[in-house]
Amino acid sequence: MTDRSRDALAVFATGALLGVAILVNYAVNRPGTFGLNYRVYHVAAEAALAGRDFYAVTPADSGYHYVYPPAAVVAFLPSALAESWVPGFLAMTAVSVAASAVAARLLAGYVESLGYDVGRLERALLFAFLLASAASAPSLGYGQVNHALALALVAGFVWLARDREGRAGVALAVPAFVKVFPAVVGLWLLRRRAWRAIAAAVGTAASLFGLGLLVFGVDTTRTYVTAALLPQRETADFVGGLAPGKSFVTLRRPLSVVFPNVDPVWYAVGAAALLAPVLAALYYRPRTVTDRHVAVHGTLVAMVLAFPSLLLYYAYTAFSLVVLLYDLPAGRGRQLFVAGALLANVSLSYGTLRETVRALPLDPATAQAILDAALPVLRLGTPVLWGSLLTLAGCLVYRVESGALSVPAPLRAVVGDD
Repeated sequence: MTDRSRDALAVFATGALLGVAILVNYAVNRPGTFGLNYRVYHVAAEAALAGRDFYAVTPADSGYHYVYPPAAVVAFLPSALAESWVPGFLAMTAVSVAASAVAARLLAGYVESLGYDVGRLERALLFAFLLASAASAPSLGYGQVNHALALALVAGFVWLARDREGRAGVALAVPAFVKVFPAVVGLWLLRRRAWRAIAAAVGTAASLFGLGLLVFGVDTTRTYVTAALLPQRETADFVGGLAPGKSFVTLRRPLSVVFPNVDPVWYAVGAAALLAPVLAALYYRPRTVTDRHVAVHGTLVAMVLAFPSLLLYYAYTAFSLVVLLYDLPAGRGRQLFVAGALLANVSLSYGTLRETVRALPLDPATAQAILDAALPVLRLGTPVLWGSLLTLAGCLVYRVESGALSVPAPLRAVVGDD
């Protein structure tokens, strides 16, 4: 077994094991978590069939509202044919399993097309990782659509690499249309000058938006923009510093903690300002396939870190994360990348840690000591944030090691620029 395979297995196995632990915790301590999001889809579909405002309804046991574009509710209309949300949730779970299986097959095939072997154990653990990693497990439990959207991103980038730009554009448009912030992948399409993919993506998004407008009308579309889309900026959560219990993975978190008294809009500006030079460096003259992979990884990580994304959206980086576990050459860059991938598997917020510590057989003093020690660290950032930044550092160091970038003399010993 090669070192590349060992690294990949370590990341896949630890991620899947931690994810299974999350699902077990839900089953034992928080059974109401299962179907939490799907119940929202179900009542929205019922309202849509009845001709009512599906942005105004909430499940009886939660205050969550439907926040996707009007056209997306069409996918959930079959759920409204059953009185209970459970059949639809089970169907959504089956879709997530199938999406993870297809994504695993696409990724394994793509990695092998680069000249690396992906054995049966690696394929099995890759599937487990995509389905139930610490980042993916919550979506599986909630009945979220993220597995399907992660598949769309994987398929889009695989097709883009194979010069099937039309297909790639359609696939990449779907998560951007549903969740909006994945539209950041358009930066890489622009850098690559993938004009057919851009045209296909814009056409797909416009067609879906038009479908919602045609089927549900102007008023519903306006409600989506004003009551669902714009409030998702969630700037109020960052006023005075993001609370440590909030499950966000974003550079806005440390900025809000360090600068608690500034207007939250500046956290968005600050996150973009920090990520822009990283992307510029990774986009600079990509000469090899690996260069393009690290540029894609920079794009996907920036997509997650620039916005107030939840921890579970780290799963959207699957394409470049998996590919680079095989494709990055040996060196300091690879070491940093693998370390970051392992750290990012620890999908933990202070709220989750507090819940976990209280469930353990610890005396109150010991439990409080653990929480007090972790609070300053988790207030500033989650392991997913620090792990993501480490993977970006690994990509930058790789580009220096490959000779694509030069660094000042005092840093050469650190990054290995000989």
